Amino acid sequence: MSAHIELIIVQLCFAALAIGAKLALAHVPANALVLARVAGGAVAFFVMARARGSVRVARRDVPAIVGCAVLGVVVNQLLFINGLARTTATNATVIMATIPVFVAALAMVAGRERFRARRVAGGAIAFAGTLALVGIDRFDLSDAHVAGNVMVLVNAMSYAAFLVYSRPLSVRVPALTLVTALFVAAIPFVAPFGVPEWIAFAPAMTAVDAALVAFVVAVTVVAYALNQHALGRADSSLVALYIFIQPILTVAGAVALLGERPGLRTAVTAPIILVGLAIASVREPVTT
Repeated sequence: MSAHIELIIVQLCFAALAIGAKLALAHVPANALVLARVAGGAVAFFVMARARGSVRVARRDVPAIVGCAVLGVVVNQLLFINGLARTTATNATVIMATIPVFVAALAMVAGRERFRARRVAGGAIAFAGTLALVGIDRFDLSDAHVAGNVMVLVNAMSYAAFLVYSRPLSVRVPALTLVTALFVAAIPFVAPFGVPEWIAFAPAMTAVDAALVAFVVAVTVVAYALNQHALGRADSSLVALYIFIQPILTVAGAVALLGERPGLRTAVTAPIILVGLAIASVREPVTT
């Protein structure tokens, strides 16, 4: 499977995750849901990794793995889920669209990737299309949503840093082994937040609640596994650019599952996003 196909599936999973998590948050405490994602993901990844061989990592990689686990799993999941519970879906989508911008800037400043005019131009086009599609004009700056907006923004910056700094690990550590290590390393950090809420929530959990939690965990596992595999074969900035197609997939899901009809905004902006992504994905000729 090519990295591009994997990244499309990843964004499909993340689009479904946003909907599933929003539904789950109506019944499940935010930090309990985060604990379920991390612990459930750790168990699933460990079982899959053991079935394929060893899950050991080199001792020299442990500090980097813990650091990346904090950036890409702990901060990412705690702040996204808690932020989503405190802001609107539109706000969250607009803010998350800044991840590729942060990734490109950080990768270039840190010297991890060279400046690519075509990728920057394509990313700018896709970013503009994304803001138009999700409705930047509907972005709500009311005081009630400030805390949630800040949480999602910090999450976006943290995940961007994760994509940049986990890239060297992704190249030398097998994807399944690495994602297992990341989730296992994250458990001690999320447990103090999630365990008390889970203990209080578990006795009242219904079959519907359990199904929503299971769905969120399952989508998380697929998304992280494929994203980590793709990150070992593609630049961090290219992996991040695929975030721009999440709104398109969300609209497609609303049409297929909810019977919604896309308007003129969708018809105009979706091709703009895809064109920008296509421009950014084309390899530039190497000059000497």
